[in-house]
Amino acid sequence: ASLQGSFSFVIHLLSEHKISKAVMNFSLRATSRLAAAALRPAATPARAFGSSLDFQPIPDPPLNPLFETAQSALEKSCYLKINWKISEDSTVSDAVKYMVAHDIGAMAVTEAGTDVVCGVLSERDYLTKVAFLKRDPSQTKISEVCTMGRANLVTVTRGNPIDRCMEKMLARDIRHLLVRRKEDDAIVGMLSIKDIVKCAHMKALARVDRLESIIQTQQLTDTPY
Repeated sequence: ASLQGSFSFVIHLLSEHKISKAVMNFSLRATSRLAAAALRPAATPARAFGSSLDFQPIPDPPLNPLFETAQSALEKSCYLKINWKISEDSTVSDAVKYMVAHDIGAMAVTEAGTDVVCGVLSERDYLTKVAFLKRDPSQTKISEVCTMGRANLVTVTRGNPIDRCMEKMLARDIRHLLVRRKEDDAIVGMLSIKDIVKCAHMKALARVDRLESIIQTQQLTDTPY
């Protein structure tokens, strides 16, 4: 009986030891998981579908100077940043003051009370039709001295190559071009000879670079190894 009791006591101690060890192992595992969770960086909240961060527009590649057009010249023109129109009812003095202030040589003339372009006033008009004739610019209407009539206006469409713009300027001996929208023939901008020359110069440089690249490639191809 004594031996049996001792054996039962030993079994009881072993059982208690196993249970304590199991509890300890469970506690250690739980503590490890809590610590790992605390050190893990917080998850980034999911963005709502359709937000502005989901789709970023891809910028257009820069225009190849070999393909300069009236539209690309217009986008770099000083006329793009100012009001390049003046009413036919305004005085020549008003126009001259505006052109001097913005360092431009011509303005598009609009019909009275509208935004429709009907003519062009240039510095040459002022010199030959006002200053030379000693007319009072403050008493002279723009409609009296500007080039009037849609048939007399020299225009290009926005897609015209820069070379075509130069040809029109040379053919008509002018220094300013009106840019029109092909769909409805509305005048949408104005170009100066400086804008045309700038784009033509960039195109010439790009053409030289292109030819040099072709020559260098051909030389490498023809070089024996």
